[in-house]
Amino acid sequence: MNSAARIGILGGGFGGLYTVFYLTKYLDDKIDITLFDKNNYLLYTPVLHEMATGTVNARHVVIPIRKVVNPRKVNIRCEEVTLVDLNERAFETASGRFKFDLIVLAHGSESNFYSIPGAQENSITFKTIEDAINLRNTIIGVLERGAIEKDIEKKRKLLTLIVAGGGCTGVEVATEMAQFINTILKRDYPEIKRSEVRIIIIEAMDRMLPSFPKFLSDVATERMKQMGIEVLLNSPIERVDKESINLKDGRLISRGILVWAGGVKARELYFNPEVKRDQNRRILVNEFLEILGRPGIYAIGDGSFGDSNGTLPPTASVAVQEAKYVAENIIYRIQNKQTPPFQFHNRGDMASLGFMFGVSEIYRWRFKGAIAWFLWKAFKLGMLPRYKNRFQIVADWLITLLFKRDTSKLV
Repeated sequence: MNSAARIGILGGGFGGLYTVFYLTKYLDDKIDITLFDKNNYLLYTPVLHEMATGTVNARHVVIPIRKVVNPRKVNIRCEEVTLVDLNERAFETASGRFKFDLIVLAHGSESNFYSIPGAQENSITFKTIEDAINLRNTIIGVLERGAIEKDIEKKRKLLTLIVAGGGCTGVEVATEMAQFINTILKRDYPEIKRSEVRIIIIEAMDRMLPSFPKFLSDVATERMKQMGIEVLLNSPIERVDKESINLKDGRLISRGILVWAGGVKARELYFNPEVKRDQNRRILVNEFLEILGRPGIYAIGDGSFGDSNGTLPPTASVAVQEAKYVAENIIYRIQNKQTPPFQFHNRGDMASLGFMFGVSEIYRWRFKGAIAWFLWKAFKLGMLPRYKNRFQIVADWLITLLFKRDTSKLV
């Protein structure tokens, strides 16, 4: 293959950006890279739940792509890809058609509502910066309304905050909400008693954090209960209405807010010809992370799955591992060398559960409490590709320790 290979990369998230990082690190000017994304920033999703409750500044969780990718070495196109032509290895956008020698698809994911009636229309999703701002403003809004509501039943319903989904995102959102409520009520909302606020987390399976060892799942459940969170297990949702949730066991829960953290599916992406996908739109890839029958066209991150490594979790750490492998795979191709298959190395899981508490499994070592919380903080900081944002987020954490959180809405 020509050493000046043209490479098209779709997606400015962890998978796409880290593919660019590794390619430019290993090959420098021997390749021609074009990166496509409809946004001009990387959203740092691991701390999005902290942004929603005022722990982290909204500006500090977005990283401009042009600040971490040299635009003199990489062509950056801030536009949406409307079609991927597999036969010609081309991207189509509103501004034209772009052909490449190799393609990397890292198009990411969106919320999955599993065809539950009313779920999409009557919940707050939690995938984007707009979602986090919307959640923050909605929480502040119900607290302001609850502070002046005289009817006890209406007040109780208004102040019922529900999170659907007991994975990492759902647990972290629920505990951060509880931390926020527990911290600000006495000072900012003396009209509201903590007993009047219900925070509920609903999980269809038999335990929270199902990807974690059971011991850590039990620790997380107990921690949530101590924070005043009602934990509902084995409780699949049947229908969501504007003011209530129907569970499959017949229970009806009136609510004020519903945050949907019940899983993800791949973002919609159109192909010519169509590719093999699963029920969550993820593209089937081979052991080299290539689309079946399409050598040189890779799919990584939340939008792909492969039988050789099983179904990998939709996390940033998985996307980064796959990005590094694809970059190395491309180098092998350019050098006409044999390509080894991809092997995922599971380094563990970790979750933050409010201030100074977390659960972690790292290389089969299990931690809980403050040490797990500090490990979580250190690991998340290490994945940030820009030092300025690392310092800003650390400063935000320190400020939260020294001062109370503010309760202003974000525009």
